[in-house]
Amino acid sequence: MAGKRRDDLFDDSSMSFGEHLDELRYRLIMSIYWLVGGFIIALIPGSWIIPGSNLPSLSGWAVSFIQRPLTRSLHSYYVGQSSDRIKGQMKRLEEMGYSPDIALIPARSGMADREVWLFPDDIARLRRILFPDQADSAETAAGPASVFTNEQLLAMADNYQKPDDGVPGGELATPQSQGAVSFIFWEKLADDPRIKAKSLSMPETFVIFLKAAVFLGVLIGSPGIFYHFWAFVGAGLYASEKRYVYKYLPFSLTLFFAGAALAFFVIFEMVLSFLLTFNAGMNIDPDPRISEWLKFAMILPLGFGISFQLPLVMFALYRLRIFTIEAYWDKWRISVVIIAFLSMMFTPPDPWSMICMVSALISLYFLGILLCKLAPVPKLEDDDEDDA
Repeated sequence: MAGKRRDDLFDDSSMSFGEHLDELRYRLIMSIYWLVGGFIIALIPGSWIIPGSNLPSLSGWAVSFIQRPLTRSLHSYYVGQSSDRIKGQMKRLEEMGYSPDIALIPARSGMADREVWLFPDDIARLRRILFPDQADSAETAAGPASVFTNEQLLAMADNYQKPDDGVPGGELATPQSQGAVSFIFWEKLADDPRIKAKSLSMPETFVIFLKAAVFLGVLIGSPGIFYHFWAFVGAGLYASEKRYVYKYLPFSLTLFFAGAALAFFVIFEMVLSFLLTFNAGMNIDPDPRISEWLKFAMILPLGFGISFQLPLVMFALYRLRIFTIEAYWDKWRISVVIIAFLSMMFTPPDPWSMICMVSALISLYFLGILLCKLAPVPKLEDDDEDDA
């Protein structure tokens, strides 16, 4: 049906500018309610939901879940390091009678090697453990020896860092100067503390718990938050156009969760693998801190999820007659530059996350143009007069 051209955005609206501000305030307050509701749900202990269970709260579970990309990347890093060390020693190992298949141990078994140094006293203890029948009476009288744990072996490896008065010049003793022998032992990386993030203070874990609850609050409350956002946008549409708020709300949520999932399940490991190559190149083992990782793990998925709203934002601006399809087509080169700049600002300092965000947003930009074409704005009387 034909209508009049709007010289002012609110000419044909049933709401004045002040009423639109009141509507904005109302929608913001309602969105905060949804966020707080999601935050509270994330804090509820699992034992309250299932009495007698040991289930953690959603926030505690989220902290563990969010660490998975980091754990997988560190797992691959240490397996790769072990493989490289074995390959570097293959000539010596083959001379000792080992099969070349030994180089496949890390990748096949998910295990990593550790080098430790055993000193003469430690070797004597180990000999009594491995060959008890050969122990003489003096050794037997010393009492039974316990089996070495990984922690004990690593503690032995630290012994050679202590000063030795017998070393000329007061230098730090070397393992060889103390008669130590190098051993390599293997351990499952699932039990290796090197692949677990660490906290540096007691209050830090509590802050992490609350941050994870806020992150889950956004995810849990996202249906209500997005509804009120698009309801506010709908206040500027014609009555016949308000149905688009309900029609495209599921589309909006799908894009949000798709962007967050892309960041979490794909982008994270690409970014971490890229950054860990520098650790390997400079021979510096990573020691990730949980607070730094969580900040990175929360911002990137939310950034991807919100940026994936681009086609719907374009459609809303088109329906409000702020932009036309022709304007979107004419300015696509400038839009690509803006997208690249914003992607550079809102992604970590690595090329992969920026490339992925730029590629996704450029595709969504043209999807937004297609969306506008599929639901064109009805022509008004003044448009026909201008064409004449």
